[in-house]
Amino acid sequence: MGALNYSAHAYAWTGSWSNKTLDIIDKTASLGFDLIEIPLMELEGVDPPAIRKRLEDCGIGAVTSTVCDERQDPTGEDERTRREGIEYLKACVSKAAEIGSSFMSGVTYSAMGRRIDRMPGDVYWERAAAALKEVAIYAKSTGIDIGIEPINRYESFLVNTAQQGLRLLRMIDEPNVKLHLDAYHMNIEEKNFYDPTKLASPYLCHYHMSESHRGTVGTGTVNWDEIFRGLADGGYHGIVGMESFIEISPAMVSGTCIWRKLADDTDKSLKEGLRYLKELEERYFKQQL
Repeated sequence: MGALNYSAHAYAWTGSWSNKTLDIIDKTASLGFDLIEIPLMELEGVDPPAIRKRLEDCGIGAVTSTVCDERQDPTGEDERTRREGIEYLKACVSKAAEIGSSFMSGVTYSAMGRRIDRMPGDVYWERAAAALKEVAIYAKSTGIDIGIEPINRYESFLVNTAQQGLRLLRMIDEPNVKLHLDAYHMNIEEKNFYDPTKLASPYLCHYHMSESHRGTVGTGTVNWDEIFRGLADGGYHGIVGMESFIEISPAMVSGTCIWRKLADDTDKSLKEGLRYLKELEERYFKQQL
């Protein structure tokens, strides 16, 4: 058994999760992935019993992720908005636990896409930390970890780098709060891939193996050798996930800002990417196996 377990994000095939898309679980298993990443952005469409049954039938596991928006922003300017954010994240935690995921991660600390007209002061960090501390305490009873995913400057004004993610994690100061890196965002924000990967490794719950253009892994500018060297040197044994957006639906275009088809075929792209990543794992983790 390898050091890493591989997931595929459901958004590689669909822009909206519901019971109508349960067959994606079968697809994920058939391509050789260990887990599927279930998006929780549309909670009303997430049916944990149906998902668990399909997962058991297919013999794979699941992880979960979400993003906050401006209606439910933990860093919002008014108390009601911040409370909506906290309650939304708690609802996501409950769904994640029912599905059988070990964590609920993503843009959990502020509204994705929100911009402010000044440099973010301590108040935004304090709001995010206070909100996630409450969520993390709630999540402890369910066995769920909470992940913080740094994203690029165009999508978040608050947490853009692994170092900033670690700052927020330390402010929250709860043992079930983890980091979640994403190579696509790191390609914009980090000076290299090795240093932040090794830095984050002891705190990681997830790592999105997303190419610089979000298409087929290994065909862009991400330095995958640095990432896998950083994971191996950091002693990470856990979940990594492919988050490629190829079958773009109208619901996803504006959110992902992808205006062209990034690969000819989703299944082929994911299969090739998985093979590429496993070859890197074998090369860099072979001394640990």
